Amino acid sequence: MTASQQHPAALALQGLFTLASDAEREIARVMGLNLTDYHALSALAQSGPVTVGRLAEDLGATPATATAIVSRLESRGYMARHRNTEDRRQVQVSVTPTATRGIKNLMRPLMAATNEHLKALPADHQAAVADFLDVAQHLMQDHLHTLSEKDAL
Repeated sequence: MTASQQHPAALALQGLFTLASDAEREIARVMGLNLTDYHALSALAQSGPVTVGRLAEDLGATPATATAIVSRLESRGYMARHRNTEDRRQVQVSVTPTATRGIKNLMRPLMAATNEHLKALPADHQAAVADFLDVAQHLMQDHLHTLSEKDAL
């Protein structure tokens, strides 16, 4: 399918995906992180506290790699380790308030501008945008799952 055959909204969404990747790289740079460490931080911010093994699974990394990432992020004050009070052998990692503040401060201008633009739209347009983005998110998740399955073959 050529670009001229794609719906303008699909082309705009493709451009948005590219810009989102660029924004991730820039946020990582500003925070003094490599992109892999930033992805780990983002995954953990979304999931909440998890074990290093679970973080490794979420990242598609080995436990040793995840441990190294956690150590780097912990040394920067972006991640903390917590021993399970019931089973002291189990350690969970979580994002620190410092990391959360850093990411929010970098994203706040974009989120505020987006929110203001959306609120200025008529209610039916707001609903259509929200519905479209929800579907686009699900389509992307399905596509990523399909790509992962092909990679496993």
